Amino acid sequence: MPDRKYAGRSPQERSSERITRLMDTGIGLFGTHGYAATTIGMLCSESNVSTRHFYREIGSRTELLKKIVTTLNQDGERAARDALSDDGQQSAVASIDAAIRAYLGVTCRTRMSARVCYVEVVGVSTDIELWRMNQRDVIVEMFGSLTTAAAARGELPDRNYRLVILAIIGAANIFAQEWALSCSSSAEPTDDTFTPYIDTLVELVTAALRTPRPV
Repeated sequence: MPDRKYAGRSPQERSSERITRLMDTGIGLFGTHGYAATTIGMLCSESNVSTRHFYREIGSRTELLKKIVTTLNQDGERAARDALSDDGQQSAVASIDAAIRAYLGVTCRTRMSARVCYVEVVGVSTDIELWRMNQRDVIVEMFGSLTTAAAARGELPDRNYRLVILAIIGAANIFAQEWALSCSSSAEPTDDTFTPYIDTLVELVTAALRTPRPV
């Protein structure tokens, strides 16, 4: 027997809508009140989702946080890879510049999303910390293959760039945390106050990539 539709929507569609509302609400509440101060009751009330459906669709606050950050990071990674493969003719430095801007343009679209991705997710659980390490390794691999290829064709100094890339990731995290927790009422995608942070990060990246390692 096919699933019954309600108000013209299938159970699967209604489930997807509930998850989307919970994720949007989670970004708003985690990104303003903080993860620890946000209760399941607050999430359900703001998103108009029953507690029963919350547990059925998500399971826990931790799982909601992980789902939000996973989605934002995957979208950011996809944007970064698209920027890297734009035309294949960019220099390594220009490609990394574009990828950084694309990735942070997603994860730091607003102060709330930046706070969720770079502040609230830190130290929540061992499971999430392991996930964060795996996500970091994905970015290291993405930029590592690019710098290795550039070094092979003589565009960059021949060296192991893993530590440089880790330093870049660390700087990006610190900049995002600083911006996310700075005082501002702006939470709109049009808020461009993060741009100077990205510009500074790109300056650091350019200098680090083009500097030969001391012998």
